[in-house]
Amino acid sequence: LHSFPTRRSSDLKKSGIFGWIIIALLILGLGAFGFTDILTGGSASSVARVGKTDITVTEYRLAFENRVNAIQQQYGLRLDAQTAQAQGVDQQVLGELLRAAALKDEATRLGLSMPDQVVQRALLETPGLGGTSGEFDAANYQFFLNQRGLNAQRFEQIIRDSETVALLGEVIADGAVLPPVAADALLSYLGEERRVNWVLVPAQPMTLDLAGDDALQAYLDENADRFRTPEQRAITYAYLTPQMLAADMDFDEETLRAEYERDIQEFQVPQRRIVDRLAFSDEAAAQTALEAIESGQTTLGDLAVERGLQRGDISLGLISETQLARSARAAVFGPDATGIVGPVTTDLGPTLFSINAIIPASETAFEDARDDLRQRLALAEAEEIVISESLRVEELIAGGATLEQIAEESAYALGTATVTQDQSGELPSEVIEEAFASDIGADRDQIEAGDLSFYAVRVDEVIAPALPSLADIRTDVADAWRADAARDAAMERAQGLQTALSDGLTLSTLAQREELELQTDEGLTRDAENGFLSPEATAALFEAEQGTSMIFEDEAGAILLTLTDVTPYELEDENAQTLRDLFTDQTRVDVERDMIGYFANAIADERDIVVNQAVLDQIVQSLR
Repeated sequence: LHSFPTRRSSDLKKSGIFGWIIIALLILGLGAFGFTDILTGGSASSVARVGKTDITVTEYRLAFENRVNAIQQQYGLRLDAQTAQAQGVDQQVLGELLRAAALKDEATRLGLSMPDQVVQRALLETPGLGGTSGEFDAANYQFFLNQRGLNAQRFEQIIRDSETVALLGEVIADGAVLPPVAADALLSYLGEERRVNWVLVPAQPMTLDLAGDDALQAYLDENADRFRTPEQRAITYAYLTPQMLAADMDFDEETLRAEYERDIQEFQVPQRRIVDRLAFSDEAAAQTALEAIESGQTTLGDLAVERGLQRGDISLGLISETQLARSARAAVFGPDATGIVGPVTTDLGPTLFSINAIIPASETAFEDARDDLRQRLALAEAEEIVISESLRVEELIAGGATLEQIAEESAYALGTATVTQDQSGELPSEVIEEAFASDIGADRDQIEAGDLSFYAVRVDEVIAPALPSLADIRTDVADAWRADAARDAAMERAQGLQTALSDGLTLSTLAQREELELQTDEGLTRDAENGFLSPEATAALFEAEQGTSMIFEDEAGAILLTLTDVTPYELEDENAQTLRDLFTDQTRVDVERDMIGYFANAIADERDIVVNQAVLDQIVQSLR
């Protein structure tokens, strides 16, 4: 427990980021997920402790939810709690909270606490607490607290704690900056550019006379690994899939129509609308907001952000009329165009709705849905048969039945194949894996390859890797010999041209004489993809001096180039100054994060750390 996750403490920044970590997790998290009842009714027990500072169940739960939501928004995917835990998100969150708790514990030991004036300033700067004039509004403050299930004392203590920890972080990271020479050295290294002239000496395999049998046999022997066949396995398999059974099933008209009527909502989709919703404390506030929106001064999303919410928090998504409260249906589904409607009196109070898009109703006739209905019913019935048959086959296997007997006594079919480990094709990859995990003739349980697709596999023969005779693969060997010989000839020709360069000829003269195309590439840098040059060739190029000639092998032949210019990076350029500032700022932030993280880890190492893993697991399970 004394070693936290190695991820950088990216949330532990200076005041404005690090100082608001607790507020970000406890307050913005509440607004994002609607946990308005957790802080009032949740348990006060802790899930972990650093020294005398607890991490409460509420803090961990909200932090975990906040992180999962952030990942979902960043990558546009749905991440359930179980998957998040499997990916280590729970431990990342725990590590960050333990670091924050360590800093808070140290602040308490040192007797650090921010005065009321700092708390007041932070309170006044909290988004969503100002009135229409921008001044602090007591009514908005109370509304803000009520939405999150907080009282003023608790909220202000959260602010005091986070500002205190922020102050400690600033002290720890004070002066954390690399010297300017570090930025200049990196920019000079990465920004240096090189210009080259080059020609491709082409490989021309078809101009070569075909080698005789002795030469090809020698080539085959020297390159045996390129031509040796992989290990193969001859297998027999019994298998059953829902698709096999469904293909022969059919249903009468009455059954298909009954299925159509049962799922009528799928085939007759009502009009739907993409809607946002934001409630207000009273009718006057809602009307004022509506006027500001209609005049173009703001938007519903901007008003949500002013309250400390995310724009996604006010989205109802794609909804039908019946999914909306009765009091709002006419207002939201009555208009024929998009726009703002309201205020509408709802259970949340006076509410404005934004109609963002209108999706027309759609209907699929029975005749058009007939084939899909038949396939659906057939697969459903086939899946039941497959499950029943697979259980019976398990009993047959346990009783010693062979695959041939299984195929005779069940709905399973029998097949044979010769497979390699990297084979892809008709057989599922799970069957290939099973074949190479088994011994010859071994009795194995059946496997499920995909949804309800069952295979029982037997290995009949293991065919060892072998080098075919030249007679069997003559064409492949001849083609490979030609290609290698042509590249060797191209490299030899390029080396002759390089010798001519050292004798005083220019690459331009050689290109004209040899009827090669002279090409120029400039602006080549160390970290860019330089087209015709491999990473290894690029590295060699940047080790060379101006005027050097070099040869690189290429799939198409050989590349002969000369390094014509080396351009140092201009450190006094305006762009260089911008990059220097960005680099300096970023490295300062990185160093600050590292220093704060190291300090927090050191504190934790000195003090008792207690983590109740059982409670943490229960919290994650409760969110599934």
